[in-house]
Amino acid sequence: RSTMALVGFVDWRGNAIRKEVHGGVRAAWFLYVLTVVTNVVIIPNLLNLVTYLHGTMHMGVSASATTTTNFFGATSGFAMIAAFLSDSYITRFRTMLLFGPFMFLGYGLLALQAYLPSLRPPACNIEAELNSCEVVHGWNATLLYTALYMTAFGDGFIRVCLPSLGADQFDHEDPSESRQQSSFFNWYTFGISFGGFVGLILIVWLENYKGWDIGLGVCAILILLGLLIVAAGFPFYRNQVPQGSPLTRILQVLVVAFRNRKLELPEKLEEATESCTGTRACSVDALAPTNSLK
Repeated sequence: RSTMALVGFVDWRGNAIRKEVHGGVRAAWFLYVLTVVTNVVIIPNLLNLVTYLHGTMHMGVSASATTTTNFFGATSGFAMIAAFLSDSYITRFRTMLLFGPFMFLGYGLLALQAYLPSLRPPACNIEAELNSCEVVHGWNATLLYTALYMTAFGDGFIRVCLPSLGADQFDHEDPSESRQQSSFFNWYTFGISFGGFVGLILIVWLENYKGWDIGLGVCAILILLGLLIVAAGFPFYRNQVPQGSPLTRILQVLVVAFRNRKLELPEKLEEATESCTGTRACSVDALAPTNSLK
């Protein structure tokens, strides 16, 4: 039973997994670290980004809030793309390793822009000199938006793959591992809250009192550290084999339905079963046929 329950999972080499080696709490610990680290970075910057755009890039309050909202929305949009890609074509672990570094690069560019005066508008007190402050524009604005959306891109891919990869490390049909899976999500939620708590104290303090370049640079270093720790656990992960695009299977159903539109509905379920040749398209093992959608 335990072998059957793990069908569809492989190790990093594509070989069948072994419970005593792959998955479980040991593999989950690497994911806990990345959960805490990413939320140390993400949560305070979502709340503090308006301050940065308004005070350093001299955007208006409305423009700063809109840019922050667009950034958050883009993160969710990229998460949808990541979910489709990781479920259909490549494993969740590889998805995080391939696209997660964009988050590191994004924060690195933001830190570089905050550090070099030539990459941002001249310093001024936007509250006292509102009309004389130069708003970020030109190549500097391009750099700013590129860095923000690179960050959102990487964040979205990590955000959607991390809990799913954690769930894959436990067999829900095994009573012992099923309890461990529930425990994983408890600790995962705790990691989000704890990371946000630390970030709201540490990162916000660094950005507001030590400089945005230092605060954003620490964020980039933390993301890189978290990705390296997750990468170090690759020999222990259970990786679910991608099943192909669900859109393809939906289109197959529509095509078969169109081709069979002129077939007569069998009067008995047994006749329909006997008429099948073993293909998945004519499976009728769910419900008895009706006349409403024949």
